[in-house]
Amino acid sequence: MAFEKVAIFLARSVRRLVPALLFGAITIALPSQAEVLDTPSCDLAGYESSVRPNPPGTQTEVIIGVFLADLNAIDDISQTVALDSLLTLQWTDERLKTFAGCRYPYSAIWTPEIQLSNSGTIRSRQTPQVLVGANGKVTTTVRYEGTVSSPANLKDFPFDERAINLQLISLKHDAAELSFRMSQDWTGRRAGLTVPDWTIGEPTAEVGELELPRVGRTVSTYDFQIPAARLGDYYIYKFVFPLCLIVMMSWAVFWIDPTNLGPQLSLAGTSMLTLIAYQFTVNDLLPRVGYLTAMDQYVLSSSLLVFLALVEALITGSLASRDRAATAEMLDRISRWVFPATYLLVILTTLVL
Repeated sequence: MAFEKVAIFLARSVRRLVPALLFGAITIALPSQAEVLDTPSCDLAGYESSVRPNPPGTQTEVIIGVFLADLNAIDDISQTVALDSLLTLQWTDERLKTFAGCRYPYSAIWTPEIQLSNSGTIRSRQTPQVLVGANGKVTTTVRYEGTVSSPANLKDFPFDERAINLQLISLKHDAAELSFRMSQDWTGRRAGLTVPDWTIGEPTAEVGELELPRVGRTVSTYDFQIPAARLGDYYIYKFVFPLCLIVMMSWAVFWIDPTNLGPQLSLAGTSMLTLIAYQFTVNDLLPRVGYLTAMDQYVLSSSLLVFLALVEALITGSLASRDRAATAEMLDRISRWVFPATYLLVILTTLVL
């Protein structure tokens, strides 16, 4: 009986002692709270955000890169592009050497205040912040999206190519105070882009200088260029091919007996009305520019050939009514070759060459 009481006492003592030993071991193994939170203070007392990191007379170098996350649309009518991109900047601020690991909003420290020279509407998808690294190296990456202007020469439309140029500048500092250096690692694009009717090449970037006479200074520039080539298949099937059928329909008058003036004029008039309805349909889909594009030249030449077919029908009908049917038939035979050959030449000169 006494032995059982001693065993129960020892068992209870062990149960109380083991948690205490384990707690003590854990307490000894874990670092103190001060060691876990051993991070520098991020208080910027005395820091002047309006002063450049480098002393007067020396340049502040900003490493810059743009990554194209998506290209949503290219609008020929408004001459704009809708895009989504990542802008990465990096510079060194010796005053922040002791603040490695700290994050700040743009307003807290000096920033190069870079802006896009293209007109348009651009907004950031998050609040811009900077991260301070070792030796005062400041890095920021901000995602921007919106629509920017991108003027282009559309003379070769719809088989045109263009370079979409985004130019970044800093109006606050001239080139003697601020310089750009392009980062190849931060420059590029995503593999799959949204824009459906264009082939997008690999972007390139270059830095330079731009003289601003009205401002009275020369500023550093960063130009991000996106090569783009239009896919012309859509316009061939939707515009060129239907117009070919309308033009060839007008040639049927050359195979109608010149004495049958009524059917000739009916067919030629129908071709003209079909062409006019076609132009009303496609006009809103074509770019409105102050010069003739390749498509404009093609449509205009096609319209002229349809009208000339109507004129030819009037001439042969008039000749047949004056007992000159042989001459009218000869004119029809000549037209059967001249009109198709001329139309082939129009296609080659406006759309191919």
